Amino acid sequence: MEGNNECADEIKPYMFEPMPNENTAKSGSSGSDTGSSQGSEDETDEEFDEINRWRLSTIEWCKCGNCELMPKTIESFCCHEKALEYDEYDDKLKSAQDQGFTCITELSSFEQNISKDVLEVDVMQYVEDNWPLDDEDIARMHKIFRLVGYRRCSRWIFQILGKKCRRPFPSCVYKCIRGKFSSPDGIYTHFKFPK
Repeated sequence: MEGNNECADEIKPYMFEPMPNENTAKSGSSGSDTGSSQGSEDETDEEFDEINRWRLSTIEWCKCGNCELMPKTIESFCCHEKALEYDEYDDKLKSAQDQGFTCITELSSFEQNISKDVLEVDVMQYVEDNWPLDDEDIARMHKIFRLVGYRRCSRWIFQILGKKCRRPFPSCVYKCIRGKFSSPDGIYTHFKFPK
């Protein structure tokens, strides 16, 4: 039981990722998965950051009209670009375009999945799993809402990726979730590769 108390000390993204099932393991083994690179994560990050540094100073890369400048290059992509990288985004983008939208965040299914009413159930599950929370955690409920919003959005796009398999969202998704559950101090946890 002592381990559960340690988890309640701080809200951490990706704390309880599901284990992959056999079908997920097969579909996740395509060469496009960023979590499965053989090289050093630091080397890859530095090279990726250097190549994409220009994205931090201009929004010209946005094709949906809903992105914003991000502080990290890994988050500085549009849903149209992610659709080229991951089939799951392509399906969502095609659905949006079929309905006359330019961005996946305009889909009613996206809005429904990150609505406060829907996320409250996930937040209560998180609170129950990490009880007791201290006063500081309760004061940072916006952070828990963002955490479960990202988790729910990941399942909406990718279904189940599996443990230690993460994919960044496009800027428009981060903007939407952070806008709905904003941090009073403007400090956010950014995308991190699994350790």
